[in-house]
Amino acid sequence: MSEFRRDLMAYVAMATLAATTSRVATANEAEADSAPADSSQLEVITITATKRAERLQDVPVAVTALTAQTLERANVRELGDLVKMSPGLVVTYGSQPGNFAISMRGIGTFSNGIAVESDVAVVIDDVPLGFQAAAFSDLTDVERVEVLRGPQSTLFGKSAIAGVLNITTAAPTAEWTGKATGYFTNDDEKRGGFTVSGPLSDTVRVRLTVNDSDYKGNITNLTTGQKIDGSSGLTARAKLEWRPNDNLTVTLSPRFYRNESTCCSSVTTSLTPGLYYQGITQLPASYVLRGIPIGPDNHYIRMDYRPGGGDSRNIGGTARADYHFGDTSILKDHTLSSITSGDHWRLLDYQDQDGNDTHFLLYYPLTKPSGIDGGAYQYGYFHANSVTQEFRLTSPGDQRLRYVAGLWYARNALDRYLWKGPVLNVNEYWTSSDNTNYAAFGNGTLDLTDKLSLTGGVRYNIQKINYRFSNYTFNRNFGDVNQDRSTTGKAGVEYKWTPDIMTYVTWSTGYKGQAYDLISTLNAKEAATFPITRETATNYEVGIKSSLFDRRLYFNLDVFDADYHGFQTSVTQNLPDGTFLTALASVGHMRTRGVEMDAAAKPLSNLTLNASFAYTDATIVEFPNGPCYWNNQSPGCSGPNPVTPPDQPQKIVPNTANLAGQPLNNVPKFKYNLGGEYDQPLPDLPFSAFAGFAYTWQSAVNFTLSQDPITVQRAYGIANFSLGINDNHDHYKLSLFVNNAFDKRYSVGTGDITSGFLLAGGTALSGSSGTSATLARDAFRYFGGRIDVQF
Repeated sequence: MSEFRRDLMAYVAMATLAATTSRVATANEAEADSAPADSSQLEVITITATKRAERLQDVPVAVTALTAQTLERANVRELGDLVKMSPGLVVTYGSQPGNFAISMRGIGTFSNGIAVESDVAVVIDDVPLGFQAAAFSDLTDVERVEVLRGPQSTLFGKSAIAGVLNITTAAPTAEWTGKATGYFTNDDEKRGGFTVSGPLSDTVRVRLTVNDSDYKGNITNLTTGQKIDGSSGLTARAKLEWRPNDNLTVTLSPRFYRNESTCCSSVTTSLTPGLYYQGITQLPASYVLRGIPIGPDNHYIRMDYRPGGGDSRNIGGTARADYHFGDTSILKDHTLSSITSGDHWRLLDYQDQDGNDTHFLLYYPLTKPSGIDGGAYQYGYFHANSVTQEFRLTSPGDQRLRYVAGLWYARNALDRYLWKGPVLNVNEYWTSSDNTNYAAFGNGTLDLTDKLSLTGGVRYNIQKINYRFSNYTFNRNFGDVNQDRSTTGKAGVEYKWTPDIMTYVTWSTGYKGQAYDLISTLNAKEAATFPITRETATNYEVGIKSSLFDRRLYFNLDVFDADYHGFQTSVTQNLPDGTFLTALASVGHMRTRGVEMDAAAKPLSNLTLNASFAYTDATIVEFPNGPCYWNNQSPGCSGPNPVTPPDQPQKIVPNTANLAGQPLNNVPKFKYNLGGEYDQPLPDLPFSAFAGFAYTWQSAVNFTLSQDPITVQRAYGIANFSLGINDNHDHYKLSLFVNNAFDKRYSVGTGDITSGFLLAGGTALSGSSGTSATLARDAFRYFGGRIDVQF
């Protein structure tokens, strides 16, 4: 409770100071249109995928729009929940929250390094996050999420080479409203929050949202008896909107969040009998894993140090001013916007490296006895300070030529400290990286006729990046400064066959900046090869968007073909203690092709159905020096990967494999979502009833780039059901739900732990294998309820 009070007081102090020292804020350009008068029609949704408010069905971009109602009914809490609602979206989970990664169409960078950009930009109220890990917090008071697929570098910058998650939070309201929400489950997840919104005067409106959540997790640590693999957090947002006249709107949006995560622990799901941990005779697997029911249903571990996880905190704000030019101006009906943001994010991370509670260092065959009665562990921190400034000019939306043009500045200052040891793989380092970006961009649409339009855009970007690296263990220091320039563009043609049916063809390019792989094993040989080359993309896309049967059916379809050169991704190397190390590599050429579909239908006034589908073929075209998996007997991979002694760190694995023609890891070739909502009036009662269902299915995936045959998640489907009541005056709503109704086992990550369990003396047993699994939140069936009260 004391932590809650300190955080809340910090937020209130920040909001009060900001409100008394500034009168700028953010205007929400893209509220969803009000529900149609005809209840048999689908809702008209307005989005900002082109940085102007446009109807979803008129935008020549492959985008899935998730409204506030959709998110609420699906009980979406955080970014990871969105993967069940957008088939082209995938989240890859790492050993701690600092290295989670988001992918679209198979493209996403998974890395521990702070000087490696993401492939998918996360943008909240027109502000891109400076470090993608900061996106993994509660989604609170969200009005809409837009999932933009494919390169979006022209409008959203160099971290959008694979796509954008464009998130819009709710704006202050013209009338006083309030809402309180409570959420609970049978496995002890709890959420609570409230929102108040309304006018302080004729010219000032305010909105405040506070949300608190707590979930212990679905894994039990037998050593401590505690639940892990969950998270808890507090999120607070405010918007103060000031409209002194009809032309000017200014808004201030302070924000704060705190999150404690015990995520990222893996459970043992299979292991060949008769082996020993690290080949140590005093540590048979039967003892190291005592009490753990090894198998697909396992949700138990043993750890004596804090499992992988991290405690994060962010404090920041956005100031926005929008000026609408009047009739007497040369820029009549244009809007000039200034968007300024600043954020400070930090993460304290920790990990039990050996993944068990034995004191194996007493027995490990070092050159001399360690004398340490314990195991291996690590801890550290990340810091990210981000500042952005955008000036944007938006033309009127009712002219034949419509355009957006702007200037962009961003500076991200990041640093990372890590200690691991105390004896095996010991390392201590600190590193920092600053990147500064300047850009000019423009995007426009020209209507040649009432049906035929041309679209195009260009962005010119200058990136300045530097790094410093100090390894205290080996007394090594490195640094570098670099600059890179890029131009990205987009061009297309769209044709409206009718006012409700449009087809489009687009060509677009993408760019992601040079990188430095700042991890614990950095040495002079590797530093001499820096920076890692830029990543570029060329994408071709054909699509159709349609609104049929008097807006009772939406059907959108796109086909894409994209090539990526210099694709930045991580490879893994097994370490002597059974853990692994990730290191950045540049894939010479890879290609992703596919088909995507989004549809919604309202066959009855009280029945809404939705479906989405993605076929994604993400294939490596050129990667001659790819990683080998443990005990790979293929040509070029002669058995277990040799490991450099800990006093001579080197991240390049001598044994390599040519991975040309292999699929990219963690990319389901087929994935689809089905859902429906049915509302039933009850004329004789003061409330109505509703029911809903959602089903997600995906084909098999391999979680490792090395194509390890035992790190495969087979195809699976997950079904969720809900029902509830809603009073006729919309004052309250009560819903009950069951997630993973058929109790289907699956994981969001599978690891090969074979290298950690050997014969006595340390020899690998031929044919032996062991796997671990990172459990999803709904890896086991659970029930719950939610109540929403409007006032």
